[in-house]
Amino acid sequence: MPRLTPIYLTILIQSFIVLFIPSIYGSNMPLSFEWQFSKPEEQGISSSPLDALVEILRSHATDGVLIIRHDRVVREWYSEKLGPNQKHGTASLAKALVGGLSLVLALNDGLIQIDDPASSYVPAWKDDPTRAGITIRHLATHSSGIEDAEVQGMGHFESGGWKTRFWKQDPDPFTIARDWAPMKFKPGTAFEYSNPGMAMLSYAITSALQKSQYKDVRTYLRERIMRPIGVPDAEWSIGYGNTFSVDGLDLVANWGGGAYTARAAARVGRLMLRQGEWEGARLLDAEWVKKVTSDAGTPEPFRGAGEGPCPKAGLAWWVNADGILSRLPRDAFMGAGAGNQVLIVVPSLDLVAVRFGGNLDPASFWGGLETYFFNPLMDAVQN
Repeated sequence: MPRLTPIYLTILIQSFIVLFIPSIYGSNMPLSFEWQFSKPEEQGISSSPLDALVEILRSHATDGVLIIRHDRVVREWYSEKLGPNQKHGTASLAKALVGGLSLVLALNDGLIQIDDPASSYVPAWKDDPTRAGITIRHLATHSSGIEDAEVQGMGHFESGGWKTRFWKQDPDPFTIARDWAPMKFKPGTAFEYSNPGMAMLSYAITSALQKSQYKDVRTYLRERIMRPIGVPDAEWSIGYGNTFSVDGLDLVANWGGGAYTARAAARVGRLMLRQGEWEGARLLDAEWVKKVTSDAGTPEPFRGAGEGPCPKAGLAWWVNADGILSRLPRDAFMGAGAGNQVLIVVPSLDLVAVRFGGNLDPASFWGGLETYFFNPLMDAVQN
């Protein structure tokens, strides 16, 4: 047997590094990346309107704002309530950070198909004529027909019946969503925002995960996305901190119950901006990232009083495909939740921004974001 001389040993070690280390990093090892800071003008941002934006936000119940352009932090501001290493509740921004991210990962891995019948993953629906027509696309775009558990102008525990039980998690929100939430229309024929519909998306993805080494959404995201992009476990939490055991599945809420630092949320935005690539490692296929952050082709959302200029539905993301948010480029996409928690990504401007806090305008959810965040942000972008 030939001996390994020092030169051959060196070649062998180098070959191992080149061939195997990138694939290991691409699975669950953190890839080195740290935010770099820059003067706004160096990244095509004007300081004066940027200062004005921060002042507007500061005077409108904002706890934190983080703005990144060309991979450089141009402004990071926090109130006394928050800091760069402190988590903030994300409310329905979780629908993108948890629901959307777990969906694109499952699509990427071939565990699920976007137009699969949801009943393929929810056995209780197979013989239900009202729910048999629901697809994964419908669940991800609020077009399933499943009635929402929220009632406009009422607290979660005030509406009574199955809706209050959904929020009280009595016995658990997934059983309520699966069996008790009524159907309001034929799947795919209309838009109605639906927290129970999003819950069933998490159920379906978790069911699909049983074919993989990961058995729940929290572990799936932690090992495949959050750790590789360098988010410490202490900087994010999801699912109200709970796991619900239903039908032999370990289910995690994806409609709310999350908490992230602004920098953690921005790292997710950076990953999506870079179409699934992170420091040379391919974590998600670029085509799948494009698909989930593009118009899903489902019915137009409600844009009346209380909502304002609501963007169209991507797959668990909101997308500005029809330019309803007139100052934003049409390739902008975002996740957003109660209190105007928002992560926005604008690929054509190489821009990621996060805002945490309270309601910007209690009378109009999207109108408040447009008036007090999106438009002033566009005022600051020079080119």
